[in-house]
Amino acid sequence: MAQLAQATMPFLNALADLRLPWLTAFFNALTYLGDEKLFVVISMIVLWCFSKRGGLYMLTVGFGVSNVGQALKMIFRIPRPWNLGSKPFDRADPIARGSATNATGEATGLGKLIGKLLGAGADGWSFPSGHTLISVGTYGAMAAWFSQRWVRIAGIVLAVLVPFSRLYLGVHTPLDILGGAVIALIAVLALRPIFASDGTGKIRGVLIGNIVLSAVLLVLMYLNNPQGLAGEDIGNYCSGIKNLWQLLGATMAVEIAFEVDEKWLHYDTRAIWWAQLLKIAGGCVIVLALQMGIQKALGYSSDALTMANVTRMGIIACVANFVAMTAGAALWPMTFKKFRTMGGYLGGKHAKI
Repeated sequence: MAQLAQATMPFLNALADLRLPWLTAFFNALTYLGDEKLFVVISMIVLWCFSKRGGLYMLTVGFGVSNVGQALKMIFRIPRPWNLGSKPFDRADPIARGSATNATGEATGLGKLIGKLLGAGADGWSFPSGHTLISVGTYGAMAAWFSQRWVRIAGIVLAVLVPFSRLYLGVHTPLDILGGAVIALIAVLALRPIFASDGTGKIRGVLIGNIVLSAVLLVLMYLNNPQGLAGEDIGNYCSGIKNLWQLLGATMAVEIAFEVDEKWLHYDTRAIWWAQLLKIAGGCVIVLALQMGIQKALGYSSDALTMANVTRMGIIACVANFVAMTAGAALWPMTFKKFRTMGGYLGGKHAKI
């Protein structure tokens, strides 16, 4: 696999020769539309305001492909282009690669702002591309789920441009992009008819299957713990284990949200537009505050991840993700009856489904 990735270096160098300042700035901003945190926000907005099944579909696709992608990164351990082969590619843009820095090494400008909001743009192992998995999964699922033409066009455009931005900025090889796109497309196409069906049994089976997938991959990655890792690779492996723990918590929360609504809540996503905005703002604050608060209270620190404490940190991340996602997807919708009646809205001409 590493040799296949190395063979694509001439393409990345040729693409780098075609860069223009304005286009680089554009792709630097666009590339963050494939961030995992943004995928969760978009999926939760769909879940809260437009389509419960659509939101569950997007969350399931996103978490599922993230699980598979994380495991593949840890199995193949292919370096980033700038560390690949005897002639490493050294023209990755500084913002996409991490953060733009000044002479003293401190983050500045757009790199500092985006780094605080969404984290580093390119770290860890390279294959498959996480941004490709997320962008093709998220925006591809939107295009597959919604019938509005503009949503489908926007979804397809973003599903193409975000992965291309990773090539343009030099943080992934074509092999990384192709692998991520194929995995995500399979999930988008395979799961769409299940979530669009009237029955709940198959949906429940998929959601439980996603939990099992998370657990199995986590166990396999513990068993596959490679010997002889050093330096950055140790950090990458610890981060991968922690990410799989996080995904386990998230997939359990999605299943609980489904069961709560099917068996008891039956909430309505509709509301007047400004009530929808309040709903989104409140939900995002709740999810973020719970996740960060629980992690801080239990002593989680991504900077302190080591092979010795990765299980403890992973469990903390799992609990924080589980509680935050359960609160956002299962408990926060319990307030939606009040949002629906705001502004005299009763499900009439303002309806959005």
